[in-house]
Amino acid sequence: MQPFDEIKQYCNTVCEQIRWKKAHNIIAEEIENHLCDQRDAYISQGEDEKSATQKAILQMGDAVSIGMELDKTHKPKPQWTMITLTAMLMLIGMLSNYFIDSFEYSLARFSFAPYIIALTVFLICYLLDFSILGKYAKYCYFVILVVSVTGLLAGSPINGRIWFLTGRLSVSLSYLPLIFPLAYSLLVYALRHKGYKGIILCGIGYIPFAIILLLVPSFTGFALFTISALAILCISIVKGWFGIDKKRGLLLVLIPALIAVIAAIIYIIQNPYFLNRLSTAINPYPDRNGSGYIHCLVRGLLANSKFAGKGIVPVQFGSNVPIVLALDTDYILTALTHNFGWVAFIGISVVIIAFSILGLYYVTKQKSVLGTIVSLSIMLTFVLQAIIYIINNLGYGILSALSLPLVSYGKAALVINSALIGFMLSVFRTGDILKDSIKSPQKINSIFSYDDGKLIINFKG
Repeated sequence: MQPFDEIKQYCNTVCEQIRWKKAHNIIAEEIENHLCDQRDAYISQGEDEKSATQKAILQMGDAVSIGMELDKTHKPKPQWTMITLTAMLMLIGMLSNYFIDSFEYSLARFSFAPYIIALTVFLICYLLDFSILGKYAKYCYFVILVVSVTGLLAGSPINGRIWFLTGRLSVSLSYLPLIFPLAYSLLVYALRHKGYKGIILCGIGYIPFAIILLLVPSFTGFALFTISALAILCISIVKGWFGIDKKRGLLLVLIPALIAVIAAIIYIIQNPYFLNRLSTAINPYPDRNGSGYIHCLVRGLLANSKFAGKGIVPVQFGSNVPIVLALDTDYILTALTHNFGWVAFIGISVVIIAFSILGLYYVTKQKSVLGTIVSLSIMLTFVLQAIIYIINNLGYGILSALSLPLVSYGKAALVINSALIGFMLSVFRTGDILKDSIKSPQKINSIFSYDDGKLIINFKG
């Protein structure tokens, strides 16, 4: 047997003991590289290749024993707490919408079918190999862009929003910003080795999505996408993924962003619609029967809610509580709080906060660029959705609520959020053994180290 064949055979024997097949390639590659390095060290000391190879293998130890030890630690990590929180949110959403649908003035559109579809989509995305997103990063960006433009051109305006209608299927394009941060993160991943040129191209890549959201129009979606894109790009620069001076890179991003913010502020000041919306959100009572009605209603319902149990109806709003357009979509927390008490609001908020904190924590633990950037984009989408929604349900919403992930009504939002969370938990489950396809400044933890010249094998991965 040739010396290199012995190394290959040794690696194969180690991997045969490891049940998680996805980990085989990265472990075999690292063992092979280490054995070759050690073999070359012996050769430099005067050993022939065959003898050097045998000594390197002998120093490594018994292949079966090493493989069995590595098998104990190299396996998927399901993150059951995150899965449980996801299931809780979906269950809360299903029960809440079922309850809301029992109202006398409900639109009677509750169905178990969207939840079955959402659960199926979640499981598919959770079990998929998320690294496929990295292999086709640019294609994913352009496919989502083309589909979005097609939907915009073929869509129909209804109640000031654009909907894509085909047969019995209707999808509001206002839910596109839930997908755009992930698409943008993949563009950043694909361009991360192109230095300053890559940053400029990422800035250009932001523009088409921003224009689409302004045309929908979805100012909430525009804000959500803009904040997410800026955070993703800045964090990528800070982590050194573009391989440039970090301060200059941040200035290249933040200066145009600051100019855009100033321009937006000037536009808002000069636009009566936005000024009225802002003043109404702060103090809706002067126009309680007009644009401030919904804010007054929400604040009135919350002010008369109990800690537990059904609240008192504000006299000025009559006996039917609550009767507002799309209450079961945009103000489900308000409805639940009024009917069950603040304990419902607090309970749902605790689940959302726990999910957000744990999710962001696991994002920081990712070892690969792809795993970090994909999970970061999804967590930003989740957190921003929740913050905007909760502020609205407290009666202080400047931006319209988009969705409370997995809880508020909206078939498209439910399915999209389920898919995104599925992908994110797939990252958390298998991200430890992902190796970026192109060498990146981020280092992958080695299973080998040395202490006083002795070989140490890190079985914790």
